[in-house]
Amino acid sequence: MESKEHTCCFFGHRKIEVTGELVNRLKEIVEDLIVEKKVDTFLFGSKSQFDKLCLKVVAELKRKYPHIRRIYVRAEFPYIKGKLNPDL
Repeated sequence: MESKEHTCCFFGHRKIEVTGELVNRLKEIVEDLIVEKKVDTFLFGSKSQFDKLCLKVVAELKRKYPHIRRIYVRAEFPYIKGKLNPDL
């Protein structure tokens, strides 16, 4: 039987209001993606608070589901000199 890879990509607002309700709902959605939709790969950018929150949630769930993969995606700059400016 052929194994298929299922991928989820996060992108969102640079500035968000992180609430307990948002974090809990995000955990529910991501866990459903893993369990029910068989998502095993998660892609993250680095320019928004939403991306960082999603990375944190997926990292926590990786303890429970060690088969999932987290991948950092950087599309704009072929080379990085120094630190990225998080306010861009």
